[in-house]
Amino acid sequence: MISHRHLSILELVPIAPSSISTQKLQHRLSARGFDISTRMLQRDLQTLHDQGCFGLEKDMRSKPYGWSINAQWRGGNSKVMSSEVAEHYLLLEQLLPKSVPSDVKRSVHIKAEQALKRCNGHMPEWLSTLPKSSLKVNVDTQLVEQIEHAIMHKRAVSAELYRVLYDEAHWLKFAELSFYNIVEQGGVLMAQFMVGTLHDKCYQMPVYRIRKVHILQKTRREPSAEQLKTLRSAINKSMCRELIELVVKVSDHSTLNQGFIELGELVGKQQIDDKSVLLTYQVIDTEQLTDELLKCTHWLEVIKPEKLRQRIVSKLQAAANIYK
Repeated sequence: MISHRHLSILELVPIAPSSISTQKLQHRLSARGFDISTRMLQRDLQTLHDQGCFGLEKDMRSKPYGWSINAQWRGGNSKVMSSEVAEHYLLLEQLLPKSVPSDVKRSVHIKAEQALKRCNGHMPEWLSTLPKSSLKVNVDTQLVEQIEHAIMHKRAVSAELYRVLYDEAHWLKFAELSFYNIVEQGGVLMAQFMVGTLHDKCYQMPVYRIRKVHILQKTRREPSAEQLKTLRSAINKSMCRELIELVVKVSDHSTLNQGFIELGELVGKQQIDDKSVLLTYQVIDTEQLTDELLKCTHWLEVIKPEKLRQRIVSKLQAAANIYK
């Protein structure tokens, strides 16, 4: 949730194409009883802008920068959506009956999307415990039936899987897959399977990333208890991701410092000399984050947390050993 000061800032920022300067906004906040420095207000505005949750836009074509609220975000309403109204829209979307006309559904869905942004992308805890529909994505029912048929009759299948290789997405053809289970995870239908003769690992993938399934006249391969244990361990590890405070050292003129690249929510910036700056982010610690940091090691240094720094160092040492 945002503070009362942040909410007042957002309420005072006009709807685009109108805009307001930091100095003018500071005077209006002072009239409301908020005595804050220009620098603090600039940090507040940048934080709200970086979160991307409130429709705040920055016009950098000239200085001082102009600030405005995207018209599609606020609409004709002069107020920023309150947390109470946001929760009501999120609840309304879940309880909406299927018989409601499509234009009404669309209108509620648009408001619910705004509401989720207002809640910083996190469904309220009391709301997330309500019963949910079995699927949150559009899934081809015929595809699901084919997979269920393959599982029931212990048949192997051929299929195409949606994979990302070297930052490019592809539909890859697999001559033989062995589906052995379909589960629901976080409102998304997931298929568990083994890959033909390539290797013996078990995998899990959303059903909507699978297509062109054809039943083969072959008996499917059954995963061993050890393989299933490894899969469950990987799933649990990915679900229990840790929020960390990431501190990196970059050049003052780097794309990261200029805001063209974002590693997470920027919560601090410290100039340490004429050439370098320390940036502090709140971010989820994932393998993807590690990979992104490795791509930037020629111009970025991870300072904290120490365990992430050591992870980067170990991977760089392993790469150096290969090239000796």
